[in-house]
Amino acid sequence: MKRFGQLLAGIGVIVLGWACPVWASKPVLMIGPGWVIESADYSGEVKEQVIRLNAQFNIRVLRDGPVEIPLGIQGGAVTEIKIEKKAGEAHVIPIGDSYALAASKKGFYQVKVRFAALMAQDNQYEGLQLAIPRATFSTLKLAVPRKEVELRTADRLYVESEPDPKNEGVILTAYLGAQDRIDLCWRTKPAAAVHVQPILYGEVFSWVTVQEQLAKLMTIVEYRVAQGETRQLHIQLPESLNVLNVRGAAIDDWKVEDETGQKKLRVSLSVPIKDQPYRLVIEAEEAIAADAKRYAIPELVLTGVKQERGAIAIAREGSIELASETAQGISRIDVKELPALLASISGAAPSLAFRYHQHPYALAVGLKQHDDHPVLAAIAERGELVTVISQRGELLTRAAYWVRSNKQQFLTVRLPDGATLWSCLVGGRSVKPVKGETDALLVPLDGAANADGGVPVEVVYVQKRNALERIGNLSLRGPVLDVPTTIANWAVYAPQEVKLLRVRGNVQRGAQAGDFIEEPFSPIPAQTARAQVASAPPFGAAVLYQRVSKQMRKDSDSADALHYGAMSSSSTVSSFSESNSESKERRFKGEPEEGNGVGGAFDEPSAELEALGERLQEQGILPLKVRLPRAGTVYRFSRLMATQDALALDATFVHVRLPWVPLAAMGMALFLPFGGLSLLRVFKV
Repeated sequence: MKRFGQLLAGIGVIVLGWACPVWASKPVLMIGPGWVIESADYSGEVKEQVIRLNAQFNIRVLRDGPVEIPLGIQGGAVTEIKIEKKAGEAHVIPIGDSYALAASKKGFYQVKVRFAALMAQDNQYEGLQLAIPRATFSTLKLAVPRKEVELRTADRLYVESEPDPKNEGVILTAYLGAQDRIDLCWRTKPAAAVHVQPILYGEVFSWVTVQEQLAKLMTIVEYRVAQGETRQLHIQLPESLNVLNVRGAAIDDWKVEDETGQKKLRVSLSVPIKDQPYRLVIEAEEAIAADAKRYAIPELVLTGVKQERGAIAIAREGSIELASETAQGISRIDVKELPALLASISGAAPSLAFRYHQHPYALAVGLKQHDDHPVLAAIAERGELVTVISQRGELLTRAAYWVRSNKQQFLTVRLPDGATLWSCLVGGRSVKPVKGETDALLVPLDGAANADGGVPVEVVYVQKRNALERIGNLSLRGPVLDVPTTIANWAVYAPQEVKLLRVRGNVQRGAQAGDFIEEPFSPIPAQTARAQVASAPPFGAAVLYQRVSKQMRKDSDSADALHYGAMSSSSTVSSFSESNSESKERRFKGEPEEGNGVGGAFDEPSAELEALGERLQEQGILPLKVRLPRAGTVYRFSRLMATQDALALDATFVHVRLPWVPLAAMGMALFLPFGGLSLLRVFKV
């Protein structure tokens, strides 16, 4: 039985082993990278501001096959690296700015590295800060030649300190564990900082604008620090250059000084520049003699830089012509080759461009002054005149002009002889009339400073003439401006009983259309142009005022524009808004049109009218807006290119008391018999 039980137990073990093969297998240790740094020991000492260290890495390769173990130390300069022990073929290879151990056989490897790092400092602590390879356990032993070293609270947990009589300091032992960074700082009386001579490079980009008797300079300096840091920037300047402004980040102060006969710009910064590029902008100017034939471009020299290069762009303004005259130590380039920083500066386009790589250099340009040719500074682009004649002979005229001006301050208006000014408006606003020479009217053009826009100018005046009785001559004269007028239209309203015959003068019958030639190089499609002409509003004095009112976008002006436009729609603007062909044909033939206003609106006694006007006129008072009534028959005239002479209109008037239709019938009755005899004689019937 005993043997039988042992047999059964053996069979059970076999069955269990077959059913659970995992239990019978050997344990396998799974390692990801196939290597591990078992320990890393760092030791060294502090000498002045440099910490010199020795590192020993104990590495275990866990399986055969090629592996790379990174040994990067960030923040330190490696001076020596070598393999002390190796289990097989192994080499140290560079990877980027670091190193790695390359091995192909499992086993133990030992690598020693010697490196140095600058001691980190701030206003309270100094110490060692750098990145290290992660190991299973790392230790650091550092000799610090300082007494009474005080560690940070967090560092006291893993750092031990013991005296070092040999160096009159302490030895700090830090147990870093599995950290990948050394951050050990202490506080004591800091030693004198090591002064590292800064090394700077500079690029100078200058934009010189030559004007009449003045040169403006804008210089952009790009600094780059290759070593160390600095808070002071120095630039040598020409004696005649006047610095206006210096701009840049973190500027504490700037001033121009004279050092040993040299003019220098000293810029102090509140924050040192060391890692990032720094940009400095200098604005200056230099006077140029009135009779100068050449101008030497100022040379700015960056002092304290190892290398300097730059580019210069020269532009002109006004009537000065530039020419390259002297260029020594500097080469001329095409303006298209200027750096993007200079090309992005807005202003006049550069005429000359240069580039240099060293100092000194000499650059001068020739100056040629040209006299300005006189051009038109103001123009009345459109003129609209409306004259209403009463039966007693009084004439009330409104003259409206669309004026463009970029220099002229006053528009000189000479009213006809015997005219009395009633109203003066500029941009729809009343302005005070000013007397000029020979009693000419000076109208301020403050609203016409923009030559691209323009402003409407309107004057209303009254004249006294003899009563229009029976047959006589009527002579009308318009105002004279000191600027030319492109188009002038004149609408004359005569009483219905008065007919104007044999009209002559420097005007022509009919009103001129308000179309203008399009701008060159701005083609408009034919369909769009026709649509614009068809939908264009009337171009009269009222529309001029409405345009200005719309641009000003003020409620008060808009209300005045509507009020004024409603008045003018029955007078001047009506000549442009006719839609029926019969009215257009009648207008271009110069035939009179019947008004539908109230006749005799000015039939008051002339003495009473003059007395009333004189009594209501006062100096220093803004004039009122005066509206003209529409009364009688309108006659339309126009003139192209009116210059310094007044619009003149002479006509013969006939005061007809009988109705017009009976007179026409009588004329036809008289004409037909004589006309019939003439036709018979011609055709010999």
